[in-house]
Amino acid sequence: MTLQYTYDNKGRAVGVFIPIGEWKKIAKKYKVPDTIADDLPPTKQEILKSIKDGIEQAKLHQQGKIKLKTAQQLLNEL
Repeated sequence: MTLQYTYDNKGRAVGVFIPIGEWKKIAKKYKVPDTIADDLPPTKQEILKSIKDGIEQAKLHQQGKIKLKTAQQLLNEL
């Protein structure tokens, strides 16, 4: 494995750079979530699905089939 270390201004090792190919092997072996994919912006399909899901929830709420969260409940989740 070819690692590269990063150092602070006092010469202390503060980080490690792992080539992506080696990282993928480690991530697969230890079932690490794909953080690279998580950092990407949503695709057009994902955005459209999210909008459709929201519209469906609004319709169900109007029909009295589900209860939506209040704005305060949404803020409390943050």
